[in-house]
Amino acid sequence: MKAPKTLLEFYATFPDEQACWEHLRKMRWGQGFVCPRCGGRESYSLRTRRLEQCRACRHQVSVTAGTIFHKTRVPLRIWFLALWFVGRHKKGISALQLQRDTGLGSDQTAWTLLHKIRSGLFPRPADRLMGAVEADETYIWGYRPGRNGRGVGKTGVAVAVERREATAGSVRLAVVRRVTTEELTSFVRGAIDAREATAFTWQAYVALRRQGVDHRPRVGGRGPRAAEVLPWAHTVFGNLKTWLRGTFHGVSPKHLQRYLDEFVYRFDRR
Repeated sequence: MKAPKTLLEFYATFPDEQACWEHLRKMRWGQGFVCPRCGGRESYSLRTRRLEQCRACRHQVSVTAGTIFHKTRVPLRIWFLALWFVGRHKKGISALQLQRDTGLGSDQTAWTLLHKIRSGLFPRPADRLMGAVEADETYIWGYRPGRNGRGVGKTGVAVAVERREATAGSVRLAVVRRVTTEELTSFVRGAIDAREATAFTWQAYVALRRQGVDHRPRVGGRGPRAAEVLPWAHTVFGNLKTWLRGTFHGVSPKHLQRYLDEFVYRFDRR
């Protein structure tokens, strides 16, 4: 099915709750029903309860079992609309805005729904970055009163982004609880295909070469020159911080990784 590009197309594609359930069933059992208990391939629908019952062992399965919709009390049409907003809008959507647009009972319900969606947006481990890859780190949020120093009161975030001729390729972002050489190196090593990538970083990542990575460290530090040496890493950081401030006005360190995963999902598919 072709994904709807506008709200009018969305409402035409999913005019009611039943259309959403039928679409989800096709997505899950597009090649035919398979019983998780006995492997049976035939079933019949219990429409009043929205269950499938295996003809062989009579095991009942919900089409939402094992998905982010499992045991939800929120209509599937609202779930689908939230998914559309997250995937379609350049800046996503906040819980408060989703609550207002859909009429959910509270912004807490909308927040929980969006976080369940974000939980499925992380990059697949097999999708490694290749080619020229810039890597750097930054800090999110402000300083604690009465304390000084780079990163005090902030959460560390590491980036690895493919550098292409006129644009950036795919990106990876991760919360770094302790911004140490070991953690930064481990993040980069896990994000790239060591056989196909060349890493451009500051000298703090020197351990990459010992791990078989083609590493091109740059001498320098912070300030204006950093953006010249690692332009796409700093472009990503700038876009990330603008998005977090503009759409959400504040994200706690506890949940920051899921917001990073949402940013990466949208960036890689832009």
